[in-house]
Amino acid sequence: MALHGSILTLLGYGGAQLLRLGSNLVLARLLFPDAFGLMALVAVFMQGLQMFTDIGLGPSIIHNKRGHEPAFLHTAYTLQVLRGFLLWGMCWLLAPMVAGFFATTDPQAESLITLLPVAALTAVIGGFNSMGIYLLNRNMSLGIFTALELLPQLAASVVMILWAFWFPSVWAMVVGGLASSLVRLMLSHVWNPGPPDRFGWNQDCLGDLFHFGKWIFLSTLVAFLAQHLDRILLGKLLTLAELGVYSIAMTFARVPIHVSGRLSNTVIFPLLARLQDNPKALVAACLRARQQVLWISGAVCLGFALAAPLFFGVLYDERYHDAGGISQWLALYVWSHVLMSSMDRIPLALGQPKKLFQTGLLTTLAMLLALPGYTYFGLPGFILGMSMANLLAHGYLVMGLPEGRADMLRQGLIFTLGLLAYGLPLILVLRAPTFVENPTWHALMVLLGGLPPLALGVWALRRAMVTRADRTIGK
Repeated sequence: MALHGSILTLLGYGGAQLLRLGSNLVLARLLFPDAFGLMALVAVFMQGLQMFTDIGLGPSIIHNKRGHEPAFLHTAYTLQVLRGFLLWGMCWLLAPMVAGFFATTDPQAESLITLLPVAALTAVIGGFNSMGIYLLNRNMSLGIFTALELLPQLAASVVMILWAFWFPSVWAMVVGGLASSLVRLMLSHVWNPGPPDRFGWNQDCLGDLFHFGKWIFLSTLVAFLAQHLDRILLGKLLTLAELGVYSIAMTFARVPIHVSGRLSNTVIFPLLARLQDNPKALVAACLRARQQVLWISGAVCLGFALAAPLFFGVLYDERYHDAGGISQWLALYVWSHVLMSSMDRIPLALGQPKKLFQTGLLTTLAMLLALPGYTYFGLPGFILGMSMANLLAHGYLVMGLPEGRADMLRQGLIFTLGLLAYGLPLILVLRAPTFVENPTWHALMVLLGGLPPLALGVWALRRAMVTRADRTIGK
């Protein structure tokens, strides 16, 4: 089930990334780096508000044994709608303060006063999304769940490109986000496998939601800071144009993070939740599933680290060429995040969201290591500081496991040393003048260097599928 779900999830995610890549390339030609810098600040603020008010409705529906009951779903739906309007109101109130804060570095940030409230309409629209989205995830109906991710991205890409062609400004990305939210809203109700959504209020269900969700709220609060503190800090240290280049580099460098996060949330967590009464079996299942996540994420991470300078040098104009070198440093941060995110669903599946909060808090506090890194080594030092924060949090999370601590550490260490031993020499070789000045030779070297990890990943996945099939036949 995990392998089948992983394949569907990766196919859908791969399609969404191709759409995002295509639209990003077109928008980079039509817009200026400043627009990407502004949108990065809008995205950070919006995601921050989303996470600050997250009470874990989705994980509660997936984890709770009453998660499929109409009363539970109607109460969750009511809370979700109220939360959407709350987010929109908070955006109106906070927009002037946010704009003033960043405008001291770049006056163009004043436009956030109008950008933020309009972008926040996505929260109102999303508040009316059907609870069927979480039921599809709970029931592992990942074909439809994947389409719910892919089709809104397609709508956003088309709208953003058309808007940017006729009215080239940051508003293209804002309107694209609204279009994506509307399409997702419509499809979520069309494909709802559960009871029709309506408002309801059940005190017992409300108690269950808040009991589980209070730690989700705190966890997502610190998780936001851990994941987005870089752009908040760099928004004060860099110009909007420099922040825009960094944001584009991070957008593509974070692909393995999104891959591992998507697999953890849509595949690993629903499966682990079924083993919540057997911690030993739960950790063992996570180790097996995590191995596939690390193979896939590691191959993607290494491949992009090798190809990043060529990717940005050929497909983007000279305004964005620095993103190639930035992406190679970001590969270290990304891998450290993958190590943690590929196993952080364990405490959630065991009904211990408090542990997840503590891990996120440690990550956030340790992120302050990035500031002295920036002071002494510039942006590479900042990225190394972020990576150290993730590694410290990963170690803390592993030490809190009920079983299999040594196995989890050993698994992460083997993959990390393997990637470093294989990838670092190739990156250094690709910096030689022969490859820097000749894109054809560079592309050939990237292909030859990137194929072995990918082939090994496919082989490992295939072997796991065959092994599982043999066990099934044996039974």
